[in-house]
Amino acid sequence: MRHIVCFGNELHGDDGFGIRVYAQLCRLTWPKDVEVFNAGIAGLNVLRFLEDCSQAILVDALANFGNVGEVLLLRPEDLAGRPEQLTGHGLGIPYLLEALKVIREPQPDILIVGVEIAAVNPFSPGLSDKTERAVPKTVQLIRGLLSE
Repeated sequence: MRHIVCFGNELHGDDGFGIRVYAQLCRLTWPKDVEVFNAGIAGLNVLRFLEDCSQAILVDALANFGNVGEVLLLRPEDLAGRPEQLTGHGLGIPYLLEALKVIREPQPDILIVGVEIAAVNPFSPGLSDKTERAVPKTVQLIRGLLSE
């Protein structure tokens, strides 16, 4: 199985990026071995979405990886050694990946797809223009990754 796990909080501006991508992904037809999940701000509860899969694509808003609005494709090792920041969804993907190492062998092949955002705006629903424009690019990237 291949899983797409989308993170975010749509009530906090650009932090809702992953949830917007999730909505777009749900409109598409996927092969039977692909499942799409809305992880929201589930924290370590997301580990259940990473069971029984050989590949996982994690979708989230990113900070300090590129230019605002840029769609990025990262591997777990790209997150190593970076300072962890508390975000709207707890300790974030690096913490989740460390927990996964402890409870799951073998590890699924993990990719992180995201967009560089300028800021999280608490209690401000809706994406900024640059982040909104990144949604279709992200969906196209994910479709390409799963067709390989």
